Amino acid sequence: MIDALKISSKIYGVVGFRQPFNPDYAIIDPDNQASRSGLFVTDNEFCKVEYLKDSQDYNDISDADFNTYLANKQKESIVSVCNQVFNKADFRERAVFYRNAMNKIDLSSLPTGFVGYRIKPNDDKNLGILLKRVVLDFSGTGSFDLLCFNTGQKAPIYTKTITITTDHQAVDLDWFLDSSGSLYAGEYYIGYINDSLMVTPFQRNYNNSNILTSYKDFAIYPISANHLTADLFDLTIQEGLSDYTGLNFDVTTFDSFTDLVLNNEQLFAHAINLDLQISCLSTYLSSLRSNANERNGDRVALRVLAEIEGQQSDSAQKVTGLRPQLFRAIGTLRNEIEKLQKGYFGDLIMNETLC
Repeated sequence: MIDALKISSKIYGVVGFRQPFNPDYAIIDPDNQASRSGLFVTDNEFCKVEYLKDSQDYNDISDADFNTYLANKQKESIVSVCNQVFNKADFRERAVFYRNAMNKIDLSSLPTGFVGYRIKPNDDKNLGILLKRVVLDFSGTGSFDLLCFNTGQKAPIYTKTITITTDHQAVDLDWFLDSSGSLYAGEYYIGYINDSLMVTPFQRNYNNSNILTSYKDFAIYPISANHLTADLFDLTIQEGLSDYTGLNFDVTTFDSFTDLVLNNEQLFAHAINLDLQISCLSTYLSSLRSNANERNGDRVALRVLAEIEGQQSDSAQKVTGLRPQLFRAIGTLRNEIEKLQKGYFGDLIMNETLC
């Protein structure tokens, strides 16, 4: 699994577009001109900015919106390449914190301050934990902020206002926890500030309803801390908690490759450049517009298709298409990733950390 939003944002700029010499089309902003790999889409003679500008669907597009269009195309190619490389099953486990039935009669008596859970992942740096949703078991009505912290920083990494309207409800979160970016490794704390709330969780005191799931990839501990502000508390003041907090998280674990991609972007640059060239050429073929450059592109549609797919005809010069090149690049990438995962390059996997 990859965090597509994080990867597309961080890797954007690994390839770029050269500024045209044609002054009428010299509109590429610095972000789209940048190329950390030294690879440029427009070095392919078919991928002219003039053709791209005049083939996208909106005739009166502004320069700023056109640059946004180019940036989005690059981000789409980044995600496309990553999805092609990491195309194997990555599921590890799914379960809620509490699986057994509960009897909603008695109410919990929680201490004042932060109440929730400590999540301690194992040492596998490729582990991804998805908090898909939270099931809520509260009496009363009211609201509170659900907070998720990583021990790497004081501020919460996720916050969501929860509004309790019934004694049983589920709220989607889609909070993804992994060791990518600046928050590498560490532990997580997730819960809320219990201070004069209008809602109270039910107890889990029926049979084995208070038994927590034993996960393969991380451990969970109910905790409390005498701390009333929405920042990470002093970890030395936390205490164990026996009462139920009303929070039952639905958790899925995956093999996560986000950190690996972010720290080895140069390996992906060639494939991203090829995928983006194909995307640009495909724009000409699907254009809704009719203008000089688009019509010129129309006249060479067969050449554009040959550039994308290749040409093997005995009566014409052989053309190795971009798509066959991309397939080979993806295969090479998979082999390199397998080597990295097996530790062939030792600490080199961490040699260009992005924050």
